[in-house]
Amino acid sequence: MHLYAAWRQNLEDLLLERGGLALLHTVLFVVGLLFGALALRSLEVETQLELARQLSGALQALREGPDPATGPLLRDALLRQARTIVLMWVLAISLVGSVAVVALPLVRGFTSGFAVAYLTAEMGSRGVLLAAVGHLPQTVLEVPGIILAATASVGFALEVVTSWRVRRRLSGYYSALAGYSNTLLSAGVLLAAAALVEGFVTPHLVRLVADLL
Repeated sequence: MHLYAAWRQNLEDLLLERGGLALLHTVLFVVGLLFGALALRSLEVETQLELARQLSGALQALREGPDPATGPLLRDALLRQARTIVLMWVLAISLVGSVAVVALPLVRGFTSGFAVAYLTAEMGSRGVLLAAVGHLPQTVLEVPGIILAATASVGFALEVVTSWRVRRRLSGYYSALAGYSNTLLSAGVLLAAAALVEGFVTPHLVRLVADLL
């Protein structure tokens, strides 16, 4: 109970102190969505045909093949999310690298916007349904996790830099690092939950929709 209270207090303090950063990363994600959707128009005809061929082949394999193997999908998803958390941690403690963290919500928004826009443009209402079951379930957990992690990472770097500029020493560095790492673990829980959904739930939803399509 004490650990839960400390964890909750840590998140509340972060949102109160770094609400502007959280809003910034949310806006960047939305901007990425828009750019991803608009990027579809810039694709060459050959690229669009290749994507359409791959999509058709994937749907055909889902309809006719065996049930999706959840093990490899879950492993790949967990490894991807773990790399994201480790990358953010390393970039944040390097201070200079924390600037690159700002781009992660933008990139995540871009991929989401492009995927949804492509499926919708290629398949119409069926594409919207496919995007809803194949992309949305894990995204509703993954995006808040990424925004939380990015906010904590940039906030930690700003706190350390400000402490150095004001006091010319890194006072409270390790306590700040501990709080930051705790918040990053909370974000990691969200990303791990997204990986579980991606590995166990999404493949079966996509298979069901693929049969209907």
